[in-house]
Amino acid sequence: MSLPVSDADLSLCDREPIHLLGGIQPRGVLVAFEQGGNNPLAVVSANAATLLGVRPEALLGQPLARVLSPDTLARVEAGAALGPVTVEAGGHPCSALLHESGGLRVLELEPLSEVGADDEESALVAVNRLVSPLARARGVAALLQEAAEAMRALIGFDRVMVYRFHPDWHGEVVAESVREGVERFMGLHFPASDIPVQARALYTRNLVRLIADVDAKVVGLVPETRPDTGQPLDLSGAALRSVSEVHLEYLRNMGVGASFSVSLLRDGQLWGLMACHHLTPRRVSAVRRQASEVLARLLSLQLAAEERGKEAAAQARRASLLNMLVMPGLGERNPARLLEGHAPLLMELTGARGVALVLGASSGLGKAPLLLGATPPEAEVQALVSWLSEQELQDDLWFTDRLGGTHPAMAARTDVAAGLLAVRLDPAVPHFALWFRPEVARTVAWAGNPHKPVRPAPGHSRLHPRASFQVWREDVRGASLPWTAQDLEAARALKGALVGVVLRHAEELAGLSRELARSNAELDAFGGTVAHDLKEPLRGILQYSSFLQEDFGPLLGEVGRAQLESLAWLAKRTYELLDNLFEYSRLGQLELSWEETDHQALVDDVLRTLGARLQEGRVEVRLPRRLPTVACDAVRIRQVWANLITNAAKYQTGERRWVEVGFFAPGETRPEAAAHVVAPYIFYVKDPGIGIAPQFHEAIFELFRRLHPAQAYGGGTGAGLAISRRLVTLHGGTLWVDSAPGRGSTFFFTLGEESRG
Repeated sequence: MSLPVSDADLSLCDREPIHLLGGIQPRGVLVAFEQGGNNPLAVVSANAATLLGVRPEALLGQPLARVLSPDTLARVEAGAALGPVTVEAGGHPCSALLHESGGLRVLELEPLSEVGADDEESALVAVNRLVSPLARARGVAALLQEAAEAMRALIGFDRVMVYRFHPDWHGEVVAESVREGVERFMGLHFPASDIPVQARALYTRNLVRLIADVDAKVVGLVPETRPDTGQPLDLSGAALRSVSEVHLEYLRNMGVGASFSVSLLRDGQLWGLMACHHLTPRRVSAVRRQASEVLARLLSLQLAAEERGKEAAAQARRASLLNMLVMPGLGERNPARLLEGHAPLLMELTGARGVALVLGASSGLGKAPLLLGATPPEAEVQALVSWLSEQELQDDLWFTDRLGGTHPAMAARTDVAAGLLAVRLDPAVPHFALWFRPEVARTVAWAGNPHKPVRPAPGHSRLHPRASFQVWREDVRGASLPWTAQDLEAARALKGALVGVVLRHAEELAGLSRELARSNAELDAFGGTVAHDLKEPLRGILQYSSFLQEDFGPLLGEVGRAQLESLAWLAKRTYELLDNLFEYSRLGQLELSWEETDHQALVDDVLRTLGARLQEGRVEVRLPRRLPTVACDAVRIRQVWANLITNAAKYQTGERRWVEVGFFAPGETRPEAAAHVVAPYIFYVKDPGIGIAPQFHEAIFELFRRLHPAQAYGGGTGAGLAISRRLVTLHGGTLWVDSAPGRGSTFFFTLGEESRG
């Protein structure tokens, strides 16, 4: 779509020197003085007489003592790092702020009203009262809404919006608190041109900004320009700094009489703003501005903590996925088989729906690309790789969420390839890993037409902001979800893994693989030996504690019997742990016995064994249809079925308890958690139990890892799932869980029939 205003015209907004406008707002007086000597005044605002009783021209060159006494200046300097200080100037109580600019010290004085004089204590009380709701908020959305409500309570404005910047610097209102009857902007987007580059720089430097009256006349400076620089005094750090007429007109077009903004930073970078509007002129005292800044800093800290928590969880998940991909591959002689069997992990690594690996014949894949999940056809992938080979890739990485706009040959493939993340694996040859995302069609609601952010005045002498902020809806097509920095980092990490595991099968790696295998064998042997040697003395402890209970129980008293029972319980539990450790260590030396196995018969046998326990727990076992015959080691996979069914029956509460055992055959619709798994059959065990939080989905497969006390839900050692996953992995398959608290759990597993050779 063509714009009515050229990019060149729009760049004028970005170049406007808003820090050198040469004036201040009339709500205060500004003086700038040289340091040293008697601190002579070098610049004075034209309204100085209203507060100080002396014309600005008469003040120039005079010592600062004409404005402040030495004692008062010392108080201001002592409080400069903390914020406003209450002083007396010209016989009036004032709020004073001090900063440096271009070799001068700039002093801003704002007269205090009777209400303002008592504002410091009330502001601190208000902040103290408002911090508690912020601390209680859970989740980013709730936190931002609480902050909007708190800010409006603190400053009394008609509308407070939390405005978050997107990567392209356009903003979105993500929380809002408004007085009844005031127009709402919640959920609306604003183009990046509404807050140009130099304005964002000032928002980063000065966290609070008040425009008390959009119609107030600008007060000039005397002199207008400094004799030593030929430029107006740089007011970048001034709270009273005047405002660009373009911005004032923008606010008037919104029906705003006063504006107050507070910056939200993340790691020193501008994350967003708390944009506050009042329909009529309104002042915010210096101490309430400082209180607002404190509130914003607290919010920024909590936002950073919330986001870092999510990023850390996502990073840990990606690291776990990468480890699951890489570690089995260190000794794998057929990388193609390894990668194909881990297609879901490859896609989850970057949140993609399809992966194409173009690795060359030496990788074991042959010349054809390995296509996993939803991807374009082979010929189009090869053509895409040829095109990528001609592009300049920064750090061997290339990505877009609008592939069709950059590479028109793929414009018709938005169903699978609207977005592309590509990493070049070898600079000498066209070896690539490609991740694809489909189109995500959505409608964005803008506050006014984003393609007409400004309009030219006659003769293009000045640009005017748009006059309408009515909702303007834009249908976004042909774009995928954007790739995040974490997605790019995951791609880089996989590149290193693939280069090591798939492309560099040299003798060094083979030696490393042998060394790791030897170390693992030694660890397994050590674990098995320790477990075996300790079981015998524990058996003796169990026997003797039993003898003591039988022979001397009545003589020990209630406390003694309880202690003896605890000793017996601990010994029994330790025996079970060692037994499981011994079993786990033996898996490393296991030779699987493959045969065509009727899994229905396996499960029937497990249910007969568990019958009494299931009946006691009133657990119904459901089998929607007969399980298939799939090759495996029947003894070992029977153990997997037993562990999964026991687990599913154990972690349930309530009257209606059930376990469902089933499978998904090739070509059948599969649930989302198994939708992209490449395997002939996917078996599952499902229950409606207490569920597992996502952050623990991998932890539960660690040896002896429990999420509940040992005596809760029927006890257990926490080894069953670890043993089950290892047995499934030995079969070339994958075991994973889909669960959430209160929504039950479904454990899925596959068996790699083709990996037997």
